[in-house]
Amino acid sequence: MSESPEAVSVNPQVRPVPGSCAVEGSLDPSTAHEHEVPSGPWAGTVTVAVISVLFGTAALTGTALTYLPALLVPSALGLPFGVPPLRLTPLGETTTGSWAVDLIAALVMIAVVWMRLVSSSRLHPTGGVARAFWAGLGATVIGVVAGNLVRIVYLSFVLHEGPGAYLASLVGGALVSAAWGAVVGVAVGVAHAIARQVTVRRASRYRSEPDVVTVGAAMRETQQPQRL
Repeated sequence: MSESPEAVSVNPQVRPVPGSCAVEGSLDPSTAHEHEVPSGPWAGTVTVAVISVLFGTAALTGTALTYLPALLVPSALGLPFGVPPLRLTPLGETTTGSWAVDLIAALVMIAVVWMRLVSSSRLHPTGGVARAFWAGLGATVIGVVAGNLVRIVYLSFVLHEGPGAYLASLVGGALVSAAWGAVVGVAVGVAHAIARQVTVRRASRYRSEPDVVTVGAAMRETQQPQRL
């Protein structure tokens, strides 16, 4: 029996594009989640690293303390100032040990912020801009507290504090560090939120583009002729 053109069953989803060698199809909903790319931690991490470098710049911190001397009150109580500073060399009469502790504290802070942002992106890959902002701010608060705790422990040994003074330094240092983290965390949160917004826009543009496959591959995989 001869073949009839009407006897050939063609998948209606395969639609050749006129004047093109491609077939256009809609995005498979089952794979849509693969295009929901979570925003990375790099924008927020770089921001907190830059802030750490700024706190390690003597000219900037000196100018700020000139106009806001009240910021030195925690330091007068034996608590660390600001966020852990990131410097390549000791500053002025700063000892090598103190500089090394500040460097370790800064690296701890940056690492904690990076890990917190990575964790937030994995737990909420489709989270909005507001969630990204609060994730960045919260990560900074935790990071500053963790980094300054390293400095507090070092200062407690240098000052030979007793158990009571040591406990007071830990509690007071954690509170002051949380306040500093909330202040500088606004910038980190904004940077992380902007990165999230850019990621969402890129994902939206990707989803709006149709899937394109070659005609030959589409005909081999989806078109199954049947003989009468």
